[in-house]
Amino acid sequence: MTESELPNMPPKARHVATYATDKRKGGYLVRVEGPDAAMFAGREVPVTVRSGTEHYEELDRLIWSGTDAETGKPVALYSFLSKPREITEVTF
Repeated sequence: MTESELPNMPPKARHVATYATDKRKGGYLVRVEGPDAAMFAGREVPVTVRSGTEHYEELDRLIWSGTDAETGKPVALYSFLSKPREITEVTF
């Protein structure tokens, strides 16, 4: 099967965003890994959690960027805008 015969599938993402713990202030940051990891400030990105589901977070500002010591890939840490928690009421 050639590429032109494949069904319309979205292209594979070049970047992966996950949550990371903020070791300085406590709480959480968003860690982006990929070739242009330091260029997402002010954008809304899908953040993958351990269960494999995605949550969209708006990245506020770039905290740090560099290369991962283990993989050698470019990474960046961002603060993100907190959203009010979705409270689902339990029916009685």
